[in-house]
This record gives sequence, C-alpha cells and structure tokens, in this order.
Amino acid sequence: MQRNLFSSARILLVESDAPFRRSLENGVKRAGYLFDSCGTCDQARQLAKARRYDLCVVEYHLRDGNGARLVAELKKVHATLRAVLISFYDFEWISRDVTSVADGFLKKPFDLLDFERMIHSMLAVVPSPVLFSRFSSSSDQVPAPILKEGVL
Repeated sequence: MQRNLFSSARILLVESDAPFRRSLENGVKRAGYLFDSCGTCDQARQLAKARRYDLCVVEYHLRDGNGARLVAELKKVHATLRAVLISFYDFEWISRDVTSVADGFLKKPFDLLDFERMIHSMLAVVPSPVLFSRFSSSSDQVPAPILKEGVL
C-alpha cells in the first residue's frame, strides 16, 4: 500500500480486543496516518473531547456499549467525522444501525489491505456513498442507492 497524501488526517480506533486493536494500529501506522486508539466507549468519548478526528473505526459490539450509538454521539460533536463500523456480526443483523450512522462497514475477519483501502477511500473521497465490504447479499433493509458492493 502506498503512503497516503492526507497524513495530517487523524483516526480514532475503538476496538475492545487488544491484539486485534494492535493489528489495526499497525495498518493505520503503515498507511501513514496519525491515530489514537482505545478499547471502550468511555475512553473514545474522552479522546474525542480532547481532539478532533477525521475518521473513526469502531467495533460494533464493545464491552461497555454499542459502537453504532457511540458513532452517533461522536458525529453530533464532530459533524464532519467519517465512520467505519467493524464487526463479526453479519451485515443483515446490524444493517439498520450501520446505515444510520456509518460511512462504511467491514466484516471481521478482514484483510489489512482491505482495511487500509477503506481508510484511504473514507479520507480521500468527500462526500462518498456508504461503502460496504464482505457482507451477505441480503440487503432488504438497505436502500439500493447507498450500497456499493465490491468497492474495495
């Protein structure tokens, strides 16, 4: 993956699993972005009070709360914040939450190259449609115009 042109962009990673969070941190670092990371909703709120972020990557099911609700809170504070939700859950289980607040979705497990591509696309294209990768083809609950399957 080439280094990005937006190295001043700052990313907030919120993932409760520490080893997986370190993998995400390595991907963000390799992509050349500035970032902060944490494992809980409370920690994310504290970080967001202290600093402005361009993108947040948030686990859907956190130990102390729902990642989609956290994203909604963060977007109220930072109107231009882009968000990617990540989850082991299949897309159809969480599609309403995801499409209401997120700009993208990655289903675990995913390749770090897919992760880096998602980050680049979220930060390079403003505004962009909601991007989804690796989800079930059942999209009854999601309006067709906002889905772009296979973008990554």
